Amino acid sequence: MSTYPILRLGDVANVVAGDPAPQDPGAFAREGPLFVRMQDVGRHHRQSALADSSDRLSAEWVARNRLRLFPRDSILIPKSGASVNLNHRAKLATEAYVVSHLAVVIPDRTRIDPDYLYWWSASYDPRGQAQVTSLPSLKLSTLKSANVPVPPLDDQQRIVAILNRAAKIERLRRQAQELLRELIPALFVRMFGGQDELGVRYPCVPLREVAEIGSGVTKGRRIEAADAIEVPYLRVANVQDGFLNLDEIKAITIRRGEEQKYALAPGDLVMTEGGDPDKLGRAAVWNGELGYCAHQNHVFRVRPHADVVLTDYLRDVAGSAYGKAYFLSVAKRTTGIASINKTQLGGFPVPVPPMELQVLYTKIVATINQIASIFEAAAGNTAALNSSLVSQLLESDS
Repeated sequence: MSTYPILRLGDVANVVAGDPAPQDPGAFAREGPLFVRMQDVGRHHRQSALADSSDRLSAEWVARNRLRLFPRDSILIPKSGASVNLNHRAKLATEAYVVSHLAVVIPDRTRIDPDYLYWWSASYDPRGQAQVTSLPSLKLSTLKSANVPVPPLDDQQRIVAILNRAAKIERLRRQAQELLRELIPALFVRMFGGQDELGVRYPCVPLREVAEIGSGVTKGRRIEAADAIEVPYLRVANVQDGFLNLDEIKAITIRRGEEQKYALAPGDLVMTEGGDPDKLGRAAVWNGELGYCAHQNHVFRVRPHADVVLTDYLRDVAGSAYGKAYFLSVAKRTTGIASINKTQLGGFPVPVPPMELQVLYTKIVATINQIASIFEAAAGNTAALNSSLVSQLLESDS
């Protein structure tokens, strides 16, 4: 329990709702004051200096209509819809108009520091107090009654300095992760060339000549119960651009004795047949993360001939602008859907650089991925540290 005085939020801030969104298309313009909607807050999840929005209001429309312009440093808290449960928060870095689905908390600066109030809002979890109907909603009266520990202003500023420093560390870590994600594609272009260079810099060989291509198991086949076994398998949803998402692995029925036919082996490349155009020809490496695993018929298994082409290189040439251009050029298209078959995949002209260059690339990529793994592990530690700091420094009963 905090040793600081506990006050109601309504005692240290004006808590109000925003205004209904204008329905007149003429209300909006490319230039003008911000009109902040729920998605603008959700886009950042937590943003202590919100200065952007998808919509701006026309100055002429604002002059003819009565909306409230909220001051800089107002804190925005979702009060209706699914975002109530997501605990998005933002503090305005500029004056803005705000949609009615957001509660606007305007701090009384004589009693509470806006940055301190923002950090308190990040620790405030209203989910247990929100009304649950078809969509959750948070009453303004409930928000006004929330308990806020209110230290002297000097102590508030000291607490803010600590939390801002922790947030800066987390921000720098995220920036480093983003740079690492951008590094491998940049390295690929630097070492092997861009879309227009790849196909002429090195001899091109059809994929079927440098790799074994296997089709996966079809879902829904009629199999006698005595012959049926269930095995984990990869679906299109598991194969992202350059990596696997293994958060949800489903099982599929195959015949006893087919295990080897559909098995993935460490070092195999899995590539998607398609679906939405952005799912076309996605490639990722299977490293045996789950032990035995099969693959769906919409996911091809590509087993490279290691004396000619290495898996990491093949994954990234498939995911490059060169690879994507090929898959789009041969794909069968229907409304909103693009797909390739085994023959078209086998015809993919793979540029084959010297093996020593592929080996060097693979080693550098492995090093980058090791560093990325360290940052990924640090993400959980940093999040836990920040959460602990917030709860210790801003402990209160809501």
